[in-house]
Amino acid sequence: MLFLDELGEFAPTALDALRQPLEERVVRVARHPVTLAFPAAFQLVACTNPCPCGLGASGCRCTEASRARYRRRLSGPLLDRFDLRLRVTAPEPNDGPGEASASVRDRVVTAVARQEARYADWPWRRNAHVPAGAIDRLVPLGPDADDAWRSLVDTRLLTGRGAARVRRVARTLADLDGAPNVTAAHVQGAAMLRNDVP
Repeated sequence: MLFLDELGEFAPTALDALRQPLEERVVRVARHPVTLAFPAAFQLVACTNPCPCGLGASGCRCTEASRARYRRRLSGPLLDRFDLRLRVTAPEPNDGPGEASASVRDRVVTAVARQEARYADWPWRRNAHVPAGAIDRLVPLGPDADDAWRSLVDTRLLTGRGAARVRRVARTLADLDGAPNVTAAHVQGAAMLRNDVP
């Protein structure tokens, strides 16, 4: 796992250099006359503030120009490679406790076992690694789920990469629910986990 804190503070060239390893899960180093490929199967987790001052809606002091410049550091092609994009807000005083970590862990372990069984005859073991060319065959959608997915692709103007990522996340949500098939609710849940941030 690679965790990048304050993603918006990294140089755009460094961030864009992550695009190819995220997609292919290898790092290619070219030094004339040799090109070497090194394995780079990692999960990228990152966080960033909505603006340079970090205060966001609660009292931002930034100009609109500085906010726009800060957002441009995170290119569309890079953001498109994140499966989940969430805006995190401060808890409300009346918010109750969330689900216990132990029960979440149990559901995740069971979902991972489902994925490993599903892909036992394939060179990958997780929904996230199913290539776009195999997604129709290995992540099938029923009529309602397909309608929800197509509607989402059209209304959110998703790229092919983004559409495939939503579908993989929907399959993962179905695995977490113990559902044999992806439903429209799973597609809608995947869409909610792919907010347009920052």
